[in-house]
Amino acid sequence: MMPLPDNDTGPAVLHFPRRNILPAGEASDYLGIRPRHLRAMRLLRCGPKTITINRETLYTEEDLRSFRQGLLNMVGVTENGGFYRELKPAERTTTTAGDPLIVLLSRHIIRRKATLVGLWGMMAVGIGIDLILF
Repeated sequence: MMPLPDNDTGPAVLHFPRRNILPAGEASDYLGIRPRHLRAMRLLRCGPKTITINRETLYTEEDLRSFRQGLLNMVGVTENGGFYRELKPAERTTTTAGDPLIVLLSRHIIRRKATLVGLWGMMAVGIGIDLILF
């Protein structure tokens, strides 16, 4: 990560060589899910790795690719040479409907993690009430 030379006194622009950095909206399009699913996975800490620069959440393309491949490996599906393949930039459209399999898998992860967090929260509240009453 190197700052690019800048002639004015404004903020320096960071350059990541050979790494594509995507904002949350483009990252959700890359994965084929809704932005709110990506936000929920980030809040529950069960989604792809994030980078925070100036309070903006960014994702690297390689982290998104490995997260997507991990989701597909979870159910035993491969993208190589099959129906699931990576679209080239010329093939991508702005009005994508999303990938139904990735949407289902992301919902499953969100529900599983939310249930786990809810159960641990109820247990913590129960222990707190128990300590207060006894």
